[in-house]
Amino acid sequence: MKRTQILFPEEQYRRLQQEAAGRKCSVGELVRAAVAKEYFRQSAKTRLEAVRRIAGMRLPVADWPQIEREIERGAVCE
Repeated sequence: MKRTQILFPEEQYRRLQQEAAGRKCSVGELVRAAVAKEYFRQSAKTRLEAVRRIAGMRLPVADWPQIEREIERGAVCE
C-alpha cells in the first residue's frame, strides 16, 4: 500500500466520519471503496462481452425431468 494525504473541509470530513462509523469501517476504507467504484470498475462494454461469452458456452445440461428429479432429491454438483 501507498500512503497519500487528502485534505477535506471540516464539515465534509465530519460527514465522512459519520458514514464510516455507520458502516463500521474507517474513513480510509470508505474513501478507497469510493475510488475503486468510481475509477476502477469494468466498463459496461466489458461486462456485456463477458455475458455474451457465458451465454455462448455449450455446456452439458440434462433434460428437464432429470433436472427436476435432482432438485427434489437435493443433488449437488461434485
